[in-house]
Amino acid sequence: MHRCPAWVKILILPLISLSIFYLPPCFALALIALQTLVSFLLHFTVREQARDLKAVFYYAVFLIFVKIIGNLAAAISAGTLSSFDLSAFPQTLLSFLISEKETWLLLLKLFCVIQTASLIFKTSTSLQIREGLEVMELTVRKCLHLKPLVDGRPNTPVVQAVSLFICFIPQVSKNWQQAKRAWKARGGKNSLRMFLVLLPVFFSVGMKQAYNSARAISARTMISEHN
Repeated sequence: MHRCPAWVKILILPLISLSIFYLPPCFALALIALQTLVSFLLHFTVREQARDLKAVFYYAVFLIFVKIIGNLAAAISAGTLSSFDLSAFPQTLLSFLISEKETWLLLLKLFCVIQTASLIFKTSTSLQIREGLEVMELTVRKCLHLKPLVDGRPNTPVVQAVSLFICFIPQVSKNWQQAKRAWKARGGKNSLRMFLVLLPVFFSVGMKQAYNSARAISARTMISEHN
């Protein structure tokens, strides 16, 4: 996995993702088992693998909540809510969850896709992903008879934009974690007030970093053109 070229992984990812959604659920189950085995062989801990499940869990809670609200709205409009027995609510909720087969299959496939992407990105550095994307863009430019080189350097504007985006995602997460730790160090708690106070600071720091990155790129471009 680590030695596999990054451009091969990038090409395989959408193929596997499409296969997960178009093939039967047994394929997703088998792939999850294989990915879990490979993760253990690569010495990824259970905690690291559980992080992939966290995003699916939040999405599942949101999806089920929306479906429950939709069913309640339909019951209100049909006038059948008056006969609802509160004592039977747990049993009704359990029956509803069991009947949502398509929802659980969707979540299973979504988890499989996230686990696939996570495994690929965990075994590839940002530099390897950039180099892989560069190989792909240069190949496309050669096929379309576009300029692959400008002043002896690879002409890859798409790769540069994607690389900045990929590198900025962990930086955004790092900024939020730092702000959150600073808030808790001052005795703050997880509440609505925390978001009201930290979000303006979070956006301000992010905009400042983006501005500095844009200035650095402009400066490097001017120096390269001058040389």
